[in-house]
Amino acid sequence: MAIDKRYLIATMNLSVASTQHYKYLLNLVGGSNNKLLTILITITICIISYPLYYLYQYRSSIKQRVKEIEKNVKLVKVIRNKNAKNIHNRRVTCLELDPSFIANNTEWNMISLGEYLSQLQPADDSGFNKLFLQKELEITIGQMLLESLGKTYGAALLPILGVGSVTGSIAGVSNKISKFLAKSIMSSDDKDEGNNNTGTTTTFDPLSLDLSLMEIVSFVNLYQKTITPDNSSPSHVTPLEYLSRGENAAGDLAYDLGKEDGVFPAVFDMNEFELYVKKMEDRILEKDGKYDPEDRSFPPPTPINERLLPGLHLGKGDLKYTHTKREGIEHRLICVLLNKLCHNYYKLAKGGKLEDCFKVICSGKECFFPEELIQALVDMGHKVEVCPRVIMTNFGMQICVKEEDGSFTYIPTTLMLRTGIERTKDGQAAYFSAPHGGMDLNISGPLIGKGTRPAWLQFYVSIGGLCCFHSDEDQDAPWAAKTSLAEIYSPEMSIKAIRMCAIVAVTFNRIATEFNLPFGGYGILGMCNDSATIVDFAIRNKHTNAYPLLSTGRYLNHIVNYFIKLKDELTNSCEGCSKLQPVIEDLLCLIKSTSCLPSDLHISPESVVDMSLRYEVSYGLSIFQSTADAKTILHEMAASASEYL
Repeated sequence: MAIDKRYLIATMNLSVASTQHYKYLLNLVGGSNNKLLTILITITICIISYPLYYLYQYRSSIKQRVKEIEKNVKLVKVIRNKNAKNIHNRRVTCLELDPSFIANNTEWNMISLGEYLSQLQPADDSGFNKLFLQKELEITIGQMLLESLGKTYGAALLPILGVGSVTGSIAGVSNKISKFLAKSIMSSDDKDEGNNNTGTTTTFDPLSLDLSLMEIVSFVNLYQKTITPDNSSPSHVTPLEYLSRGENAAGDLAYDLGKEDGVFPAVFDMNEFELYVKKMEDRILEKDGKYDPEDRSFPPPTPINERLLPGLHLGKGDLKYTHTKREGIEHRLICVLLNKLCHNYYKLAKGGKLEDCFKVICSGKECFFPEELIQALVDMGHKVEVCPRVIMTNFGMQICVKEEDGSFTYIPTTLMLRTGIERTKDGQAAYFSAPHGGMDLNISGPLIGKGTRPAWLQFYVSIGGLCCFHSDEDQDAPWAAKTSLAEIYSPEMSIKAIRMCAIVAVTFNRIATEFNLPFGGYGILGMCNDSATIVDFAIRNKHTNAYPLLSTGRYLNHIVNYFIKLKDELTNSCEGCSKLQPVIEDLLCLIKSTSCLPSDLHISPESVVDMSLRYEVSYGLSIFQSTADAKTILHEMAASASEYL
């Protein structure tokens, strides 16, 4: 083998220098006479210097090659052809939009996720580039899902599996979905080679998570048994403590700061309502450096990967909030007042005195309980509307497509789960889109709800760990429209419902505190729908129209017994406080309604009839074809069962 002279010269020079260096080292350790070691070191240097020399010599060539590879990678991309006639299979069947929903909202630019994917195709038809592109798509989509699912779906559902399992579960789900979507972009047929070898069409769609209600709640209870919240942390706050503060916000932007200059008053005068709104606005301006009270905008959407998913963005496009930022602060402040008044029932149950409780002065009236404040607002000229309602949710994960003219096309998304019902003749499962439900409280008048829309508040137990009244402004879009589960309550029923909400808030937060439940009992005592449904059932004295209901028998029994406990405690306090007599009567209604509350965790042939009716009402607005199909399946199964009941 011919050896380059330059290599020999360089090696000799390097050897001489290295030998001298190592002799110096040997002298330091007392080995100056070890000539054999010096020879071995020299030979080693000669051997390794040969590849190092050529690596050094060709580094510029390597850099050039890397640049060529990067240039070729940029050429491997996906293009969007909206006018494509030969549109391949839309495999994301669970998120296909209901045609009637599109027809009723023609002024909105909407497409389904499957339709968007069907418009995508590789710019290069070479086999290598297609394979490379599919793998890159999988990585890109998987990364997006990992981040989004972790913050949204993961935060809402998967924490029930425990921290270690959450990461693995989200990664597994993301991997399946990303491979599925990448293949949907790259493939032009209906075959799913990954699932069978027959070449037949498959209906499997990983975006419809293969989890039933029973499985979800089983995970919830398993988590509660194995994971105990750490109460030793100085920052730990119980749900009852949060209720006494009025909210579970923290830091500089919490209303109850606990500082000398920011302590929330023990007596709040509604004449200072706007003053406290202004104080919060000043704090937001100081913290963020900017604040526009009339702003209704969402944060701008962010592109996912323009080369691989052209136009696709995470975010809400140019949608607007239903309310301004100032109105949002007003909603939050009225919720703080209502929640602090709810906590008074707990104070009295524990032997406290009414004169020591938090109170609100409204039009000269002293209000110690939330229903009293609402009645005072009505007397002041406000209109109050109370009604249980439900809305489709995507847990904040929303995507849209930015078009060439700068406008946005919206892609409604949701979380699809199994109802647990399948049609017997073909095994087709009935799915439901994840809902968010609560007891709506809308207020409009001279002080609260002065804008074009009433103030929107809602009572429910949240994943944030607090069962209470929450502000409820949302995106102004047809897929965010609410469905009423009952007729709007009468004025008398409305006041009664607010009082019952206070009782449920005290009971749920008390159980969560005393049992040290994670997430304030969310998912264990029930989810958002359940907390409001207990009230609706008691108010109307008949079955609710809410679906799904997820309370477990274990904690339904605890809820009933804590209602009984609260009734006994307030009865003892009732002797010196006539204000508590209506509460005792409402507790009896709540005990009865909770005792016979239906559950959708296990559906029998008998209960499928009632479930089908509740599903029909809850999904009166079918945004996705899957919910419309589910109605048909449930009707068929209910009709079959009813023949023999």
